[in-house]
Amino acid sequence: MTYRPSQPGQKRRAVMQWIGGASALGALTPLLPANAQTPNAASPGATTAGVAVNETPTPRFAYVGTYTSNAPGGTAGGPASKGIHVLAFADGGWPQVQTVASANPSFLAVHPSRGFLYAINEIDTYQGLPTGTAEAYAIDERSGRLTLINRQPLSLSGVVPAHLAVSPDGRALVVALYGGGAYNVLPIGADGTLGKVSGIEKETGSGPDAERQESPHPHMVLFDASGQRVIATDLGSDRINVFSLADGKLSLLGRTPVSPGSGPRHLALLPSQRFLYVVSELDATVACFGYDAASGKVGEQRQRISTVPEGFTGQKNAAALVMHPSGQFLYATNRRLKSDHPMADSIAAFRIDATSGALTPLQHWGEGLRFPRALAMAPGGSHLYALSQKGDTILRLRIDPASGKLDQPVQVAQVPTPVCLVFA
Repeated sequence: MTYRPSQPGQKRRAVMQWIGGASALGALTPLLPANAQTPNAASPGATTAGVAVNETPTPRFAYVGTYTSNAPGGTAGGPASKGIHVLAFADGGWPQVQTVASANPSFLAVHPSRGFLYAINEIDTYQGLPTGTAEAYAIDERSGRLTLINRQPLSLSGVVPAHLAVSPDGRALVVALYGGGAYNVLPIGADGTLGKVSGIEKETGSGPDAERQESPHPHMVLFDASGQRVIATDLGSDRINVFSLADGKLSLLGRTPVSPGSGPRHLALLPSQRFLYVVSELDATVACFGYDAASGKVGEQRQRISTVPEGFTGQKNAAALVMHPSGQFLYATNRRLKSDHPMADSIAAFRIDATSGALTPLQHWGEGLRFPRALAMAPGGSHLYALSQKGDTILRLRIDPASGKLDQPVQVAQVPTPVCLVFA
């Protein structure tokens, strides 16, 4: 798709921010009564006056996954990326440390030890076979530079991997295969090496959108706090899956349907684990579900709210979803496809009610964004980073600690077709 810039006079910040209450975005379904108790003040999701910011070490290096070819949605039209970009984390701009050649290393994950980095290669053929791959890298503690450990093919027909997650104990990598309609598990050795696929969970089903939901399309995997359960989305069949992970294999615990044709894409858990949020790509909504951390059961849908402003025209296309570490704020992105609306490229900010999980719209931010595929939260929650796939930029936005609103944009890096940002 060709990016269409804003119309004259729409570039000023006053126009590019749409701030409002619940009426501005509007809940699509009412919030159901809460039956869980208010979290204890000592729990991760509890807050008092202001925002409790987690004490997290400042990262030294930033790692950016990119598309090197056939980027879904298009590019800025400049030189193609070569692979994974390693940048030095600094208050001002982030200087380049290294570029590692890799084929479509779209999404990345850091090992809990911070000594290894994992990447999926969003491809459909490897060594003549229909499969994607995953790569393991060692991170140099001093320089941040990456050294390839090994590259492992995914299951046969496991093409176009879309997301990955490392288990909290660092012993397994779980991959969502968008094109392959499956989830894979790969063991991780003590030296960071990826072993051969040890577990395959194949999906079936479809949705009402004949173009995008003709078959299952697993899109994201997320470990809950237990470290033994994986929550996953399937955009193609409109459902949330929960699996247990044991002995290198996934076992289905339950499935929860979402609104037909919505296309669930990314997930975020409240730090207290009481509520699960799902952003859906096709209808540009965020839905709130109860979550039972003891059993891993996803409860009924409690709320469903739009990520685009009231009166939005054109094709909807939501993407990323990121939780603030305080559990008070949630951020989602919209990407411009077939739309002339000034907020087609935007970040929607929401406040979270700690008792009910309800989302209240805070703001739409559009300045400096061009097809924002991904978001990343600064450790501690002081800033939000937006990756513009069609702008070749990474933008840092300050998060107001009291209101959760975004401001003070600073471009910290220029990277071709950025897709994912992680820190170490």
